[in-house]
Amino acid sequence: MAMPHQNNTPATRSNEEQAAFDALVTEHQQRIYFFIRSMVFNPDDARDTLQDVNIVLYRKQDAYEHGTNFKAWAFTIARFECLSYLSRYKKNQWTTLDTGLLESLADAAEEKADDVEPCLKALRKCILALAPDVQHLISSRYQQGTPLDATATQMQTSVGALKQKLFRARKQLKQCILKRMQHGNNSDNLG
Repeated sequence: MAMPHQNNTPATRSNEEQAAFDALVTEHQQRIYFFIRSMVFNPDDARDTLQDVNIVLYRKQDAYEHGTNFKAWAFTIARFECLSYLSRYKKNQWTTLDTGLLESLADAAEEKADDVEPCLKALRKCILALAPDVQHLISSRYQQGTPLDATATQMQTSVGALKQKLFRARKQLKQCILKRMQHGNNSDNLG
């Protein structure tokens, strides 16, 4: 999520400039998050890293020249924050992660960052094509993060049955998304 601007911004920054910067940060949150996720595999750590990136973006906002490539600037900051996270992770986990490999992953993620929006648009449309109880299950599990056992109790079914339902739903969503992407994501009669 974007951070609201702090009161420690210089007096030389106008309200319009600050609003424009805030809008850029907000507009790029999904892309930055997916970029971070390509390097930081734990979703909770990726969200924490996104917050770290947002803090740095606002702390260094005077270094950004309005009208230049915000995405490149923000991704550079995100790359350094991810490498910092991974450096700490290596120390904590006693593992060796090849920094060159991580840099390659970051480069590939940056190239693909703009491809995310059409997939998300297709996903939203495909979810609407699911049965209402499956939509509820998807929302409960993936948006609200409700544990399967709690959802099973609420829906009066077994965890195994929910796992099967989620498996089928994910397969159906994948097929639907692929079909929509092949057809340009515009056709509303695709299911």
